[in-house]
Amino acid sequence: MLAGRFRLGAVIGWGGQAVVFYAQDIGPRSAGPLAVKVVRTDLSAAARREATELLKWEAALLRRLRHPALPRLRHLHSGGGATWLARELVDGTPLSAILRQGPVDPARVRDWAIQLCALLRYLHTRTPPVICGDLKPANLVLRPDGRLTLIDLGAAQTRTRRPPRKARPHYGTPGYAAPEQLGGRGIDERSDVFSLAATCYELLTGIDPGLTPLVFDWARLSAAAPTLARALRPALAPDPWQRPPTAAALHATLARLPRSAPLALAPGAVVHTPRDLAEAGLRHPRALEAALADGTCERWQADHTDPALGALLHRYRAERRAAPRARALDALLSAMAPSGGSPLLHATPRRITFGDVPLRQTRAWSAPRRLTLDNRAAEPLRWELECPAQTGAELRVLAGTRPAKRAAGVLPPGGRAELDLVASGRSGPLSGEIVLRCGTFETKIPWEATGRAGIPVGQRVVARIADLDPAQPGLAAALEALARRGVLQRWLRSQRERVLADRVDAAAQSQEPLALTLAVGELLHRISPTRFPLIAVHGALPQLTVVAGGRAYLSLTLENRGAGPFRGGTAPGQVWGRGTPVSYTQYNARAP
Repeated sequence: MLAGRFRLGAVIGWGGQAVVFYAQDIGPRSAGPLAVKVVRTDLSAAARREATELLKWEAALLRRLRHPALPRLRHLHSGGGATWLARELVDGTPLSAILRQGPVDPARVRDWAIQLCALLRYLHTRTPPVICGDLKPANLVLRPDGRLTLIDLGAAQTRTRRPPRKARPHYGTPGYAAPEQLGGRGIDERSDVFSLAATCYELLTGIDPGLTPLVFDWARLSAAAPTLARALRPALAPDPWQRPPTAAALHATLARLPRSAPLALAPGAVVHTPRDLAEAGLRHPRALEAALADGTCERWQADHTDPALGALLHRYRAERRAAPRARALDALLSAMAPSGGSPLLHATPRRITFGDVPLRQTRAWSAPRRLTLDNRAAEPLRWELECPAQTGAELRVLAGTRPAKRAAGVLPPGGRAELDLVASGRSGPLSGEIVLRCGTFETKIPWEATGRAGIPVGQRVVARIADLDPAQPGLAAALEALARRGVLQRWLRSQRERVLADRVDAAAQSQEPLALTLAVGELLHRISPTRFPLIAVHGALPQLTVVAGGRAYLSLTLENRGAGPFRGGTAPGQVWGRGTPVSYTQYNARAP
């Protein structure tokens, strides 16, 4: 008696880790006859711990799965030195017992295979997907009404997006388990397809595949069931990439099925085919990203009868494993891109002219030049841009905000990428090539520039302070950006402006909000006193913390230190004379 409720009877099954008893529920809410699976007590301590975890795992799966071909979990007990579960007792005959009478009629085997495909489609479209891991005749019971039931999920795996800290062992039975499972490699839906096909092989031929694992008598299979043999032989391929990619794809070869439902991404965005999926990457990227993030797209592919979509599912997962930090959408498009590339990736302009660029010793880059890539193919294309080493010159592509020697990406059909290139080099004429690759296709794009002494300000390289154009838009912001990288300070020292360079350097390293702006303003005041006033701020500039939606008031005293009057201040038309302090109050209206 277990838990004062379950009266054990005869042993109805046993394995390396557990024993299964017939049991009767005598509680007030009797569930009728049950099968009770108990961890064996003759195991070593380590083996017993492993068997206990395995039984808990199986119980957790049964608790959340609801399918006619799976038994219902009734109770799980763990404690007091014993672990066991009680589940629905399936009335019927194991297929392993039926096999003792010899090969089975192909029509019956086909019907059972169709039932098992439907079960696997259910398991493989859960969140996360469940991989059975041990489909074989001994684990399948034929009910009196002709329905099959899978009675053991102890070897099941779930496909999580992130691998668990401790990987579950890849249990499986030689002969029925796929090569990748026996080899301890990752298993997926295709492993269950193999096990289903191996089970059908034994039912049709009467040959136990465990006697010579992965060796099949194709002639005997074809003689027993020619039509089924054509469907099963690819499913028994040692290479998972050669098998039907999903149970749904195998299902479609065994029965006439209705057309799979489309993937509805958004109103007006419906996907039927791989080409529709590629176009959605351009027209509805956010909706497709959301479908990839929550698993909707993967479940749709796993349950679609089109083998092309099933194969795409596995290529997508391979891309995700290879580049886990890449966007899911980029991984999907990369999975759809032809490995050989295409000549239909166009780059413009055909020649890049930089004009003046700073010298390498300046440790600054030129103003960026834009290179545009257009995918004119009907499928996504992967691309890679390389900036080879050039004598006396350096060329980089801006990957985000950092210059890099290489950049890569993928474009949907009709997609466009805009890349910014920067250069520097020795003094004088410079030239070279950048290399654009798309699979086996390679395009060399020439570029030219002229290296000049000075710093890059906008589209120009400025050699002297007097050459700065005060009317240039964004001049102050450009100089501040150079100061943050130390470029402006080095240039000022080369102009024998050490005092000003030290002020800019101190301001760039300080935490004062306006310090760098005021220091750069001193430089600009020299070239245009009327356009850029020389302003001093009296008192420390505090770092303010403002709650969201709040207001903070800040009072400042500003002083015009320029040579002449400056028009500005809080009142319209107010004029500051030289040395005149003005109180100025400002507030932050809305804090983020």
